[in-house]
Parts: sequence; C-alpha cells; structure tokens
Amino acid sequence: MMNRRALSIILAGSTLAGCAATAQSNMASQSAVGGDLTGLRLQALQGGAFLMQTAQLGASKAQRPELRRFAPFEVSEQQGLVQAMGLVGSSATPPALTGEKAAMLQRLQTASGPEFDRMFVIAQIQGHREALPVYVAILQNNAAPAADRAIALLAADRIREHLAYLEAISSRA
Repeated sequence: MMNRRALSIILAGSTLAGCAATAQSNMASQSAVGGDLTGLRLQALQGGAFLMQTAQLGASKAQRPELRRFAPFEVSEQQGLVQAMGLVGSSATPPALTGEKAAMLQRLQTASGPEFDRMFVIAQIQGHREALPVYVAILQNNAAPAADRAIALLAADRIREHLAYLEAISSRA
C-alpha cells in the first residue's frame, strides 16, 4: 500500500514537472519569436518569403527527383499562405530577404548539382524550423483573430510534415 502511494506521488510530481517544463518551453518559444501579433505576422511572411524563393530555385535546379517534386508544392503552399493572410486582412506583402537569408539565397543561385541539392535541403529544414515556432505562437495567441489562428493551425501542421519529409531526405543524402 505504501509503495502505491509513493508511486502515485512520484507520478503526479513528474507530471507536474513535465507540465511546468512544457509551459516554460512554450513561453520561451513565444518570447523568442515575439508575442506581438503584427510582429508574428511579419516573421511568418519573412520566413515564408525565404522558403518560397529557395523552393522556386529548387523547382528548376534540384537534381534529386524527390526535391524536384517537393519544391513546387512548397512554392504553392507559401503563395497560398500569403493569399490567406491577405484575405483575413493581415499584411500580405512578403518583405525582401536580408542578411543571412539573402546570403543563403545567393549561394543557392550559384550552386549546382549535388551541392545545390544538399544546400537546398539544409535551407528548407532551417526555414521550416524557424517558421514552426512563429505559427505556434500565433496559434497560442488568444488575442489573435480566429482566422489568423486557423491559418496558423494549418501551417504548423504542414510545417511539421515538411520537416519530417526533409529530415528523411537529408538522412538519405
């Protein structure tokens, strides 16, 4: 009997610790991407612009068949997200790439063959990993309009799928 009580207390404590860790992680990811809805929308557009432009290159330059199939889907998805944001009244003009993203795009423009494929997968994985917490933060923002949260829900789900696919492709390279 005593062991069951001790086990129950231990399990309850570990569950609470897990919940606290999850809450801290969520707050950290929200503060890392910023909690302001306008700022989050801008981050989503910036990240989407990077993913779309690199995917446009991938559609024409990738050699591996799975990358040539993936790239047009990514372009279409990013165009759809911009359109959806415009329909719900969010700023829908993707900003120009700057800094590291612009440099990566430039490197991709000059790369070719297997080197391009490798860099493309890395860029897409990085872009998707950066986009996920932004959309999760929008989804979790109770002040966000329902339409923004619905877009974020669908985007986050698709980003997770793309990450799984890209990471599997990366491991086969």
